[in-house]
Amino acid sequence: MPTFKLSNPIIFVNGTGLDIDRTGQELSVDTRTAVNFAIGQDVGSGSNVQFNQLTAPVIIDNGSLRIYNDTITGSFTQTGNLTVTENLTLPGTYKLTIGGILTAEKIESQLTQSLTLFESGSTRFGDTIDDKQEFTGSLLTSGSLNLNYYEINEISDDTTLADEGTTNVITENAVRTYLLGERKTFQNYQRKSFAHTGSFVSVSTSSFTATTASAPSGFTSTSKEDFLFFINGAMMETDALNIEQSGSVFLLKVDTDSIGYDLQGSDEIVAWGKFDNQYYLDFDGSNDEVETAFSSSETPVPVTYSWWMKSNQTSRNYSVFGFGGNKKAFTTNFSSGRPIMWYANNWYIYWDDTSAQDDGEWHHWMVYNQPQVLSDSKLYVDGVLIDINLVRETGTLGTGNQGLTIGAYKNNSTNAGHHFSGSFREFAVFGGDKTGNATAYYNNGIPFDLSDEPELQGYWKMNEGRGDTVVDSSGGGNDGTVDGATWTLYK
Repeated sequence: MPTFKLSNPIIFVNGTGLDIDRTGQELSVDTRTAVNFAIGQDVGSGSNVQFNQLTAPVIIDNGSLRIYNDTITGSFTQTGNLTVTENLTLPGTYKLTIGGILTAEKIESQLTQSLTLFESGSTRFGDTIDDKQEFTGSLLTSGSLNLNYYEINEISDDTTLADEGTTNVITENAVRTYLLGERKTFQNYQRKSFAHTGSFVSVSTSSFTATTASAPSGFTSTSKEDFLFFINGAMMETDALNIEQSGSVFLLKVDTDSIGYDLQGSDEIVAWGKFDNQYYLDFDGSNDEVETAFSSSETPVPVTYSWWMKSNQTSRNYSVFGFGGNKKAFTTNFSSGRPIMWYANNWYIYWDDTSAQDDGEWHHWMVYNQPQVLSDSKLYVDGVLIDINLVRETGTLGTGNQGLTIGAYKNNSTNAGHHFSGSFREFAVFGGDKTGNATAYYNNGIPFDLSDEPELQGYWKMNEGRGDTVVDSSGGGNDGTVDGATWTLYK
């Protein structure tokens, strides 16, 4: 074989993406010399080849996928992450299927509907107010919802409409319950007409044990024009009269010069008009009670009880109220003259003795019941805090097994030892601690209307005056059934 020798040496030099093991060397080829060229990646038929830069036009075509400049024709499967820095357009009926997570600042769909998903989590359906969006099934949203440019933050079932929110949509039940309550309040006020007989105080004053009716919102406050006054059967001239409410006493003030005579001790003065309905329920301590469906079947939770009560029983007075057992009840004069709130064996709280338990006078009681931490419980009488006497928390907190019974610690019991001796009116239950209102609810001895108070869960005014039902004025629907107790007119 002939030998070839170059007259001038050959020099190979590295380039971009090309590595030569004898780069820059002079090769005379007078002897056999191997030179290796490498591009840094496998270029076999099954290899994945990467290009740092392509100069148009570039055509890659394997028969099913064709890449030509900025156009891809055919189908391909992407494994791993795919980052698109410009717009990705799928014309016609082509589909994009993503098996993992798609992350984008904004996604717009305008083929069958206008839909925009934003990176913030917001979603916009449609692009004009006349677009119609149809949903099958329920719609679950978090955050606010804009409906025809009105922001909606809540669909509320607040039957008191107390929130007065401008971004709340209320339910049919909330509207119905609220309107029924308002109608009932107005009707009750309009129908109030009671007669009371006065007592002589002076030549210009007569007193009545009565309270003027509170006018509901939207009505003019009760005034002397809402009353008629009679002296010995003759009507008194209204222009010569004035009225004044002083605690639980209603006073008639007479301008004796204008009316032309003085009041006498022997005069019978009768007032007819808008007084509060002053009925209450008497419990004989034998078998009288009011049964309700107000439940306490689960573990007791912090609530506040508020009521007016009078009694002259100086011995243990089982029970003011209870939930199915003597150890699930509030009882006055339980031991050494102390009232007790009892929950279970070795789980109870005593307060100091108070004469309000048995002096035969009306008193306002308020108990904050904190069953989990008994030392946080509170008792107020006539707006005054009663000191805790003893706390016992060594047992296991019990649960109620009956609805609330007023006047006994369990319902449907014929045992006299299970029942309270005395009188009740205005019994209410609130969620949480409401004792911050103890002074306001005492109201200088005038029962405070609790109908519009927040967190009200049950409210039995006990002022119906007849029948065997006491209405739950809280809107909770737990009307009470009167069993044996008798109606009495407060005078």
